[in-house]
Amino acid sequence: MKKRIIGGILLIVAFGFSASAQRPSTSAKTKTAAAQKENAEETNPENIFPSSGFAGIGILSPTAPLEIKKSAGNTRNKNFLLKLSNEWASSGQNEPSIMFSNGETSNPKNISFWSIGARVSGDNSLKTPQTFKISHKAGGDAVEKELFSIDSYEGRVKIGDVNTQIDGYKLYVEQGILTEKVKVAVKNSKDWYDHVFHKDYTLMPLHQLDTYIKKNQHLPGIPTAQEVVKDGQDLGKMNALLLQKIEELTLYTIELKKELDAVKKSIQKSGQE
Repeated sequence: MKKRIIGGILLIVAFGFSASAQRPSTSAKTKTAAAQKENAEETNPENIFPSSGFAGIGILSPTAPLEIKKSAGNTRNKNFLLKLSNEWASSGQNEPSIMFSNGETSNPKNISFWSIGARVSGDNSLKTPQTFKISHKAGGDAVEKELFSIDSYEGRVKIGDVNTQIDGYKLYVEQGILTEKVKVAVKNSKDWYDHVFHKDYTLMPLHQLDTYIKKNQHLPGIPTAQEVVKDGQDLGKMNALLLQKIEELTLYTIELKKELDAVKKSIQKSGQE
């Protein structure tokens, strides 16, 4: 009986060694696959992550701490080199961002950073548009301040803290703009007032103009002070209106000159008689 048991055990052990020699284990397969992958990467490498120096993705000779390179793209398909994303939430403001920090983390009064981010999911509660923005937090600020943004509603651009809930404009700037030159495009000739000099233009008689000014306290066609305060001023349109008034004033002056010359001739003729 003992011989049969011992013989059975030896048979099982022998079979186990034989099966092990014939079929590699799962861990052995994993190690073999990893080795093959490593060998393939060494044969045709694309990335480099050294323990010191510059790291490269898609390039073996990076020239910056991290350089990412991809094959040539085109204008039809985006050639994405870096992708930032958050978990999508229907009621949240999904805003993947990049931070440029001064490195301080312990004292909130000293923490300063710039951030570039994009609100890409919107907000079903606030109904805010999707927005790309640049913000800054100085050391003494409690929160970061949004300094520049482009939103998905007609591509409105905002600089500073200014109300953008006014349709019909693309650029909203707080405080003002200082520039060496401004050029306002005019869509067609109807938006300009050279037609004042046309023969069929009707010039308001001076006595009617006098009555209008006394009643309304402003020139015909010119917005009131209240309207300008409420709606702002369209530079292109206002320049055209001012040109119209200058041209009308020129016509009034020419008419007065003609009347004055006629009076002079009449006086001279009377004196000669």
